[in-house]
Amino acid sequence: MIKFTDMSMGLSIAALLVCVTDLIFTIMDKRTGKPQNKFYILIMTLLGVSAAHGVISAPLDYIKMTSESAFETLEVTRYLYFLAHSFIAPVFFFYISYVTGRSINRNICWRYNRTAKNIFTDLLPQIILVLTVIIIASNPFHHWVWYYDVQRDFRRGFGEFLLVYAQSAVWMIASFVLLMRSWNILSKNRKNAIAFCYLLVVLGIVIQLIFKNIRIEVLMETLGFTGVLLFVENEDERKDVEIAVYNSAAFSLDISAAIKNKTPVKVIIVRDIEIDLSSVPFVSGQTDTVSLSRTVADLLAEKVERYYIYSIGHRTFALTLYNKSDDEALKTANEIYERFEKIWDINGSDVYLDSAVMLIDIPERAKDINDIIYISECPIPENAKKGVMRGDDLNWIVRYSAVEAAVTRGLAEGSFEVYYQPTYNIDKTLYGAEALLRMHDKELGNIYPDEFIPIAEKLGLIDEIDSFVLEEVCRLLATGEPQKYGVGHINVNLSVIECMKDGFIDHIMKIVDKSGAEKHNICFEITESAAAADYEYLAQVIDELKNAGFLFYIDDFGTGYSNISSLFSLGADIIKIDKSVLWGAQKDELGMVLLSGTISMVKGMRKKTLCEGVETIEQLDLLKELGCNYLQGYYFAKPLPEGVFLEHIKSVS
Repeated sequence: MIKFTDMSMGLSIAALLVCVTDLIFTIMDKRTGKPQNKFYILIMTLLGVSAAHGVISAPLDYIKMTSESAFETLEVTRYLYFLAHSFIAPVFFFYISYVTGRSINRNICWRYNRTAKNIFTDLLPQIILVLTVIIIASNPFHHWVWYYDVQRDFRRGFGEFLLVYAQSAVWMIASFVLLMRSWNILSKNRKNAIAFCYLLVVLGIVIQLIFKNIRIEVLMETLGFTGVLLFVENEDERKDVEIAVYNSAAFSLDISAAIKNKTPVKVIIVRDIEIDLSSVPFVSGQTDTVSLSRTVADLLAEKVERYYIYSIGHRTFALTLYNKSDDEALKTANEIYERFEKIWDINGSDVYLDSAVMLIDIPERAKDINDIIYISECPIPENAKKGVMRGDDLNWIVRYSAVEAAVTRGLAEGSFEVYYQPTYNIDKTLYGAEALLRMHDKELGNIYPDEFIPIAEKLGLIDEIDSFVLEEVCRLLATGEPQKYGVGHINVNLSVIECMKDGFIDHIMKIVDKSGAEKHNICFEITESAAAADYEYLAQVIDELKNAGFLFYIDDFGTGYSNISSLFSLGADIIKIDKSVLWGAQKDELGMVLLSGTISMVKGMRKKTLCEGVETIEQLDLLKELGCNYLQGYYFAKPLPEGVFLEHIKSVS
């Protein structure tokens, strides 16, 4: 009587059930598209065949002596078992190669570097595997691997240890080495899952070798790969669930893998995606960020597989292209760019979208993941915007990066210097001066404020730079030299970012009090456009500064679109008229009306005016006729270094 209580059979049934469950779960969860998914399915199928052999062979062993069909079935299942089991280790090696990104590198070599040495290196693992399969498949003729003796008892041949265990050990060692080389580019969960898999597989093999009658090897392998299913095949931590593409963490790991493995890859960055309100003034429906991003992601998925698409920032996507020529990558990038020229349907609304498309070669243009992220976030100058930006089109990034580095080291290396431009009364006598920051880097030379100031704000260094300027002005005023020659006060420009911060006024007071400078000798300036940011809060800041004894200017008046009554309610002592208003008055009648009207309006508000950009005697006479109070411009002096400034005011006083 057959008793189905054999421990080996129970272990095999458990292994088979786990394999079937894992395969069903994998298919139902649609984890079948990527090459690594296909290799995982193959591994579980091979383990399933091995487990099925254990289930079938247990009852057949009881009747093999009395039933020819049972014995023949036993031989067939044993045959399939050895074939299947010999494949598991090499397939696992290829699975690991895809998980770590190494397999792509071999494909690149095969395609672009077809030397005899590379071809042999690429094909060597496959050659070994094919030879192993041939020997195992032909086992009925030579019995090197296994056989049944005359009593129909199973016997192991030398080939089992050489072709199954030894060969599997070589593959497992190779996959382990591959894994260690890529250890730093794997997530924590993947590391833990693969380490757990290795532990169970090795433990199962050891137990199997010691206790030959306990068929636990397949079950241990199956449990190990179940861990792989949960933490490697399950990519929830890598996905942006809302828009069904990979997230920035996955992008960082995958690009790091490509760089680690020296795998050339082309990356298409699609960034700055937003609705073009100029072309679609009214948008019906809700065009939220998720809907917009999902719509764009669906379009990108028509160009590449979704597992090559990443959401790496606010309305910013990256696409990775492997095994693509320059022309193929450029074609894909152009198709994406051209699609943005057409209308989009987002939540039932027809809209046009703006975007910027970049094509980046790795490692030629970007050396690491930080370079890619930098490119995806770096502000794009207006004069650099064009179709698909690539190659030399991205040189502005090199400049931006260099200036960013220069600003970062600027204060420590003394790259910043305060210049002073005198201001004058309408009768040409000295009135005051404006402090203007200049930068000279040891590597880049002179860098102008309109280039380094926005970068300093982005880096969060503008506070330190503004403090540096104020400290320099206070130091100079504390000497008494400017006042001696008729400079009543020096203007210091305020960053709206800084003055909106809590504790700003206390910070200002500490700097001035520490220096010993008089507060009435310091005048703060804020631009008209910056003032428009928050009138109510700025009014509080200005009142406190004025109550402490400081003066206050509104700068660049005439260039913004501020609310005039709110602007004048800020309590500024002087309104500085932008040079563009003065220069425009000399071009046409409308410009003259604007200049005269501005000065008249300021007078009516009981404020005083200072006009910038005075370069000719004709301009000076015009401003005198219109009743402007103060002047500033190259007619009198350019911005000057401190020493030259002191010599200048001494000579004209």
